[in-house]
Amino acid sequence: MGTDLASAAPRTLPGWLSGLCLTTLAIVLAAESGCTPKSQSVDIKVDIASQDALSADTAELPVDPTWAVATWSADWTDTARSTPANGDAAAHAGRHLPVQVWYPTEQLAGQSAAMLAPVAKGVFGVVLFVHGSSGTPKVYSGLCKRLAAFGYIVVAADFPLTSLLTDGGPSDWHVADQTGDLRFLADQVLGTGIPAWLAGHVDPAAGYAVVGHSTGGTVALLAAYRSDEHDKRLRAVVDMSGDSCFFAPEFFATRSVPLLAMGATLDALVPAANNPARAFEFAQEPAFLVLLRGGTHLQMTDMAMDDPADASPTGLDDPLAQTLAAWGVNGSCRPVPPLGNDPQLGHDQQRDLAAQVSALFLKAYLSGMHTPFQAWLQNPGALVTVQYKP
Repeated sequence: MGTDLASAAPRTLPGWLSGLCLTTLAIVLAAESGCTPKSQSVDIKVDIASQDALSADTAELPVDPTWAVATWSADWTDTARSTPANGDAAAHAGRHLPVQVWYPTEQLAGQSAAMLAPVAKGVFGVVLFVHGSSGTPKVYSGLCKRLAAFGYIVVAADFPLTSLLTDGGPSDWHVADQTGDLRFLADQVLGTGIPAWLAGHVDPAAGYAVVGHSTGGTVALLAAYRSDEHDKRLRAVVDMSGDSCFFAPEFFATRSVPLLAMGATLDALVPAANNPARAFEFAQEPAFLVLLRGGTHLQMTDMAMDDPADASPTGLDDPLAQTLAAWGVNGSCRPVPPLGNDPQLGHDQQRDLAAQVSALFLKAYLSGMHTPFQAWLQNPGALVTVQYKP
């Protein structure tokens, strides 16, 4: 608890996560070869994203993706704030936030990436996506594309210091700074930071939602509930397996923000029973708990990897819990609860399911279309368990 955060070393990664990071880096480098992120003001490059077919096992959900999806990248820096020292990387002015944006387009998937894909007609809700520790937006491109296909403009940044590409190595220290990053991203997307061809499809008055996975889910909860800072433009939050076992119950009592807490019954890294389920327990209504039966932690990313058998979930001695101690220190992280015994979902199946459930929730609480979500709550199907307090 007495660690000097300014000079703290990055979180030491276990062997399985080091291997995952190397795999992730290979994916990132392959994806970026020949495609350097561009500023919104010059040389805009848009890639047409292939939309994966939905798995047959999720056809029971009463919502289908409507749009083909294109993506656009930009290189933003928040010059009003600074980045703390991290390992052997010195502190410096500004917070660098390269972003990837996925948006609906009426062009067919698979057409030439050299074409500037037009945005589909209409106004679309804004979703800010937060990656997990040692992640990048590209590691979650499958999930982000799926969300955008339901009619959302999905904005994902490489967040300091949790990004895999962070100078000095990825770290969970100072993760609370990312709520300021979310406010900056919202300023850009709801303000004048995006080009006119995209801005014309955004309603600034409609606000935005935050969706985050793993540590990104923790950041989403911070955006919703931290008592010392709140953006009134935030309309809804989706916490996908975010670490929250260390938060005090009072943390969730600061305000009412529509919450979808999503967990996975086979998640060995962020067990559902004392993380998403606990966030749901203490959150004010409206709050919803959805457990993906047979879901794992890592299958929410683009890598079809099983969770490591020797994983040690976050405890009070981990940097993430220590850096967020201002919002309470609770003993709910131990003992680690047992996992479920559901058959494991397929990789695409899990991401399809997560995106569809999230889209139903966002349609209700970001777009004001409550009927489909309410109907689904009454008959959610066999692949999920649901609790709610509307």
